[in-house]
Amino acid sequence: MASAAGEVVRGPQGVPGGSPAVIPTVDCALRYANVYKFAVGPVIWSQLAHVERSPALTFALSTVFIGGLARLRSWQQRGRPHPVAVAAIVLETVGVPIVIAWQRRVSLN
Repeated sequence: MASAAGEVVRGPQGVPGGSPAVIPTVDCALRYANVYKFAVGPVIWSQLAHVERSPALTFALSTVFIGGLARLRSWQQRGRPHPVAVAAIVLETVGVPIVIAWQRRVSLN
């Protein structure tokens, strides 16, 4: 949520390794998309106490995973991102599926 707030307020300069040298449409899209990143944080935190029966948590985490896939596509097309973004990609594409698998296991018990 903190990184999303920073990117909404500062735009591309709020991104690790960021630069103001982007076209206005990219700046606009970045800030808009970060509102969703900001919004998913409280959903995830509010549902952790109900992990075994929370479709909202599954949906929110799945969205984070798909965002990680989108970042991988960017990496493929544009090149390696900042190390902080690489860490986020790992968390989103490896960590999130582990949490979803754990959630499913807990819900079966």
